[in-house]
Parts: sequence; C-alpha cells; structure tokens
Amino acid sequence: MLPGPFGIGVLGKEAREFVDFLATGGFSLWQMLPLEHMGASYSPYKAVSAFAGEPMYIDPRWLYERGWVTEVELRERWAVAEPHKVNYELIYDKQMVLLRAAFARLPNRIHEEISQFNPFWLDEYALYMAIKEQYHLLPWFDWSDSELQRYERKAVENYRKEHRSLMAFYRFVQWLFDLQWQELHNYAQSKGVLLMGDIPIYVSEDSAEVWSHREMFATDKKGNFLAVAGAPPDYFNTQGQRWGNPLYNWELMAKDNYTWWVGRMRAALEKFDLVRIDHFRGFESYWHIPVAAESAREGYWVKGPGVAPFKAMVQELGPLPVIAEDLGDIGPEVEALLEEAGFPGIRVLQFGFLGDERHLPHNYSQQKVAYSGTHDNTTLLAWIYELRPEDRETVLTYCGYEGDWSKGGPNCGICRTWIRLLYTTPACWVIIPIQDLLGYGGDTRTNIPGNPEGNWRFRVTKEALAQIDTTYYRRLATITQRLPVVAK
Repeated sequence: MLPGPFGIGVLGKEAREFVDFLATGGFSLWQMLPLEHMGASYSPYKAVSAFAGEPMYIDPRWLYERGWVTEVELRERWAVAEPHKVNYELIYDKQMVLLRAAFARLPNRIHEEISQFNPFWLDEYALYMAIKEQYHLLPWFDWSDSELQRYERKAVENYRKEHRSLMAFYRFVQWLFDLQWQELHNYAQSKGVLLMGDIPIYVSEDSAEVWSHREMFATDKKGNFLAVAGAPPDYFNTQGQRWGNPLYNWELMAKDNYTWWVGRMRAALEKFDLVRIDHFRGFESYWHIPVAAESAREGYWVKGPGVAPFKAMVQELGPLPVIAEDLGDIGPEVEALLEEAGFPGIRVLQFGFLGDERHLPHNYSQQKVAYSGTHDNTTLLAWIYELRPEDRETVLTYCGYEGDWSKGGPNCGICRTWIRLLYTTPACWVIIPIQDLLGYGGDTRTNIPGNPEGNWRFRVTKEALAQIDTTYYRRLATITQRLPVVAK
C-alpha cells in the first residue's frame, strides 16, 4: 500500500507521486494486486465483485475539492493514518461515512452524469451490496430471507424497486472510482509508466457473481456448492490450501463461448495496459476439493477448459497483453497450454534454489517475466537470511556477492546485486517488489499462504521511498535497455 494521510493508498496525489518515482528511476511497469472491492477477509483475492473497485481507494480530497464534503468531515477521515500497516476495519467504516455524506450533497447534474455510467456488471453489484448492507454485510448464504438468498426473481425485483436510492449510492461509489482511476491511468501514460492489473482465476463465494449467477459454478440443483478451489501440498503449505472459492461450471460456460470471461477480460483491459492472470495452471487442470472435505489434501486434479476461453477472448478483443502466472505444480501439459496461448510465463528467483532449475536466472528466456519474489514469497533479504549456511553460500557464489549480506535498507548490497542480475537476463520484464527495493526483512512480507491473519496490510512510507536511489536504477535500466520508451 502507498503512503498518505488516510491510512491506505488512494487514487490521488500519492499515487501520482509514485508514478513520478517510477518514471524517475527508469521503472516502466507498475504491477498491482487486484483492486476490486474486498470482502470481509480484506484479501484482494476474495472480492465481493470481479469488477467493482475498492471504495477505500477513492481519494477523499477529490470530494472536498468539489464541495461534497466539509473540511471537518475530511479531517475526521484524515485522522486514521497508520504509516506502516493498513487498519482495514477502521478505514472502511470511516470511508463509507464520508462517501455517504458526499452522495447526499450531489447536484442534479452529477446524478445525470452518473446515470450514463452503466457497465454491464454494475446493476447486480449495486443490488448485492444494498442487500448485504441490510444484513450487516453478511454473505448471501447467511441471509435470513431464503428467497433473496436463492436469487428468486420476484423477490429480487421487489427489493430492487424498494431500494433504488441505496443502489444509486453504490453506483455513485463506482462512478467515483472509475473517474479517479482514469485520471491516474492517463497520468501514468503521460510518464511512460504502464499499469498491470491482476485477474484472480476464481471469484469469492461471497460475491455478486456467485449470488446472481449460481449456474456458472459447480453447484447442485439447489445451488449448493459441490466443490471448492485450492491447491495441493506445496512449498508454501505442506497440507495444501483450501481457498474456498467455488469452481466454475466450465461445460456451461463453453456453450456461450465464455461470454463472462470475455467480459471480464474486456473490463480489465479498459483499466490496465497489461494483465496478469493468477493461477493460470487452473485452466489446464485445477485442484478439486469436495465441499465436505476437511483438508485440501483430499482434493484431486480435474481437467480444465484449456485454451478455449483465451481463443474466445482473442476473437472478441484481439491480441491479449497478458502475463500468465504459471507457478505451482507445473507439468508439460501446462507448459504446452502456455505455449499455445502465446503468453509470457513467470520465473521467480527464490524458486530456482529450491530444486526447480527453470527459475535460475541463466535459464530465463525472452518469453518469461523475472521476479525476485511474489506477494506470496518472503522478502529477498529474509529469504537469504533464512537459508541454511551451505545453501546461502551457493546463493552468494551464484550472484558473485562477497560483502555483508545481512545488512538491509535501501542500499542493501545483496538485494542490489540480485536486482542487477535479473535486469541483465533476457526476461521481457523484471518485476521487483517494493520491499526488495527497500532491502526490508520478513516482517514486511505481503502474504503468508494458508495463514488467514495479518496479510495484505504492509504500507510503504514516503520517507522510505525517498531513500531509494532512483539515479542508480535509472542508470541500470539504461545500460540494460529497460528504460521506458517515452522517458527522458
């Protein structure tokens, strides 16, 4: 999360300043976690909509400048800043109070403008959030009204008629998000910085899509889930991971040539210059966990739709600027699918020293994107610190570093050495988590897979960003011919 006075990064001044930082340092791409409206777990991979933006990212100053909130209301929202981590629970409540105050003061002309904003997903999202609000934000499967819970048309339409004002509020919130996002996107383009989004392969069980389109998912005739998504035992978790997301009814989706997936990709490409598809291997085959299973270990592989959804997307949208996250249990079938789709895959430095030689930098190709680590990895410095002495010696010999490897901070020698090495590989992109640019330890890790507590809360401070030597990284980008095309 970016710095700023509101306890969470917002689509305003600090986001533009971060774009300036990237452009100055010769960084040409800003990869983001999913930006969709997060659910109760505050995981970006558990959103209440596959399309709607997170309300907490809306810049309150934008509302004040238009006279829609008072200075007192703005300062009340200002008072929740915590520099190093995000307090989602407090921030969400305060942000929604501020947004409601703004909505109550909108001029008629703004209501008319909002009425013209009508993406295909907005109505169901607004309706879902209106009902959730009535039920204190509980998911649809915990609502007491069984007809609304089952999405019975008559009950749903009656609710829609009776709560138009509340639905209008959620439309307003998404209109705001879209306006502020487009301003940021345009600014990034003017600086030669591309924005890369992230499409989680699955949607949350607590989402507008699952509630309103139960048929798209693996359910019985009553709408009960038959199985959920997850991952088998792996490097991150020896017991496997039970994510809980409902699995898709791929057979039904194929009948309309994957219209929903085409719409999802179209919406992503309207926001971003490139898109990362999370858990790409799930299109080849996915880990099927029976809903009654107590552990992810009881799951098994089921064949996925293969390349068909992507062919449908290309047919409608043209060539796709997609990066495929092809990590996990990868065999020749997944590699064949990646080649058929024509997308670059991912290589993660840390995995190269865990027995998977494909991730060693000397094996990278131009069709790969090189990472020092992902949001699921610990930081580069922590990884080196946690290695066994003999393995650490191998790692240090590989990159040719002979200094004090334990010294962190923005001028961390071992981190710089690894970043420089990745820049010199043939990989088409090199992506470095901000923690690795800062030389931070494991206490700043973004996410620990399988651990539901305390994730996704790391914030970077303005003071920390100022300590990064942008002159060094710009020169490195120049030497390795990775400088943004329009940068000066």
